[in-house]
Amino acid sequence: MTVDLIGTVPSEEQVAEFFADESPDRRARYVDRLLQHPGWADNWVGYWQDVLAENPNLLKPTLNNTGPFRWWIHEAFADNRPFDQFVTELVTMRGSRYYGGPNGFEMATQNDVPMAAKAHVVAQAFLGHQMKCARCHDAPFRDFRQRDLFELAAMLKRGSQPVPKSSSVPVSPEELENLIVTVSLKPGSSVAPKWPFEDLVGPESAGDAKDTRERLAALITSPHNDRFARVVVNRLWGRYTGRGVVDPVDDWSHGDPSHPELLDWLGREFVTSGYDLKHVARLIVISHTYQRRTVDPSSLKSGEPFLFAGPLRRRMSAEQILDSMFVAAGKDLKAGELNFDVDGANNYSKFLNLGRPDRAWQFTSLSNERDRPSLALPFAQDFVSHLETFGWRSSRQDPLTDRDVDPTAAQPAMMANGIVTGRVTRLSDDAELTELALDQQSVDELVERLVARFLTRQPTSEERELLASLLEPGYSKRTVEHDSEAVVRHPAVPQLVSWSNHLDAEANTIKIELEKRIRAGDPPSVRLADDWRERAEDAVWVLVNTPEFVFLP
Repeated sequence: MTVDLIGTVPSEEQVAEFFADESPDRRARYVDRLLQHPGWADNWVGYWQDVLAENPNLLKPTLNNTGPFRWWIHEAFADNRPFDQFVTELVTMRGSRYYGGPNGFEMATQNDVPMAAKAHVVAQAFLGHQMKCARCHDAPFRDFRQRDLFELAAMLKRGSQPVPKSSSVPVSPEELENLIVTVSLKPGSSVAPKWPFEDLVGPESAGDAKDTRERLAALITSPHNDRFARVVVNRLWGRYTGRGVVDPVDDWSHGDPSHPELLDWLGREFVTSGYDLKHVARLIVISHTYQRRTVDPSSLKSGEPFLFAGPLRRRMSAEQILDSMFVAAGKDLKAGELNFDVDGANNYSKFLNLGRPDRAWQFTSLSNERDRPSLALPFAQDFVSHLETFGWRSSRQDPLTDRDVDPTAAQPAMMANGIVTGRVTRLSDDAELTELALDQQSVDELVERLVARFLTRQPTSEERELLASLLEPGYSKRTVEHDSEAVVRHPAVPQLVSWSNHLDAEANTIKIELEKRIRAGDPPSVRLADDWRERAEDAVWVLVNTPEFVFLP
């Protein structure tokens, strides 16, 4: 539940606080605390980056990318902004383009119909309409015509939308007659702004809004548009239980709700609460369905309805895995600055500075060329590689709700041998695990605390015995006398290479040496005896590589 709500395993303090609460409703009270935790916002950003195709680029950010509106997403969830307001701000696309405002959503150069791409994103995200096919022809297996998509695009464009040659099927008229698709718009024609979904809500629901973007936002979020509320709550239900009441959650063309009364009730709760996502999330996670034993997805039979005997067993997302590793270890990411223009010699239209990540959602494509080591970002590269191994996308050209979660051979290899795992398992002076190892406690107590940090439970008798046998030898002599100046706090390494000097002969040498230093790992603490420390690191490695660590629950 903690991972579902704030994106990380619980800290020692959160676990202690939960068990110290002896009230009969302590679970509900814990849920309320999680809903107020800063991690609530962090946990949702990565999801909406995928759904809304947030795709900034550090290098040449106008090259068919979006602006970095990630900070606006984060701010909206941190403020618990009503979701109808969230959608309105996104659709109207006002504010900053390069510095984290919703105007970044408007950015899409080198695309002959950028607003058609945005219309597809909006319709899929908030109405459950998959309209990608309508970019070039009428959808053959859905009730969408090209005109529907281009009418939406015209509303976002605030004027008639011309149809380019690319929005057609490149065959002769004779060949077209033999295809199952229909091209109903001729290249060169123009489509006027119009709301195409009168079956969902009538145009009068937009009130007197003159601006077509404002009209579109009002129509999508209208209280009379039941589809909007049900699509959004279905997204929450799907994320928390592993499957939507309508599945897939972003395509309602053929899927009937398995539990229509549940969907209608959640939708009404959403609207009457003032479009409060936390209110709906709370209803779901305190429900009996969510609290039941998880269901193995492999036990589901094709074609049979899923009755939600319990949530599906799920793997954590790439962001949740990475963030949980560092929360459990009690370390900061220290991923360096995501910026090629550290001396500020160029302006923001040529280079973006995405700052220093402290959560996984803050990473992006590093855009570096492999034949120029001087353009590498070695602090961030290992994090990006780790995330990509578990399905995270550094580049989001298209909207996506469900990532590929099929297991691969690279995933256990990355957990076992990756640089990130080495950072997490190393008992360095900037790790809470080091302080944990130095505490005055028995071996058995240390084992309990380590297992609780990574697996959020008490160790089994077998685990207790195995880990104790690893940590017991030399435990009483694990601490080493040291000079206080010997404690290494890992000061940040200054960035010496920028775009303005990356072609200098020394630039490659600097970056190659920096990469070697990073791959060597954090300096181990001198406060622990080397032999015992290495065995303690082995114990942490075992816990990180337990399959249970990456699965819920």
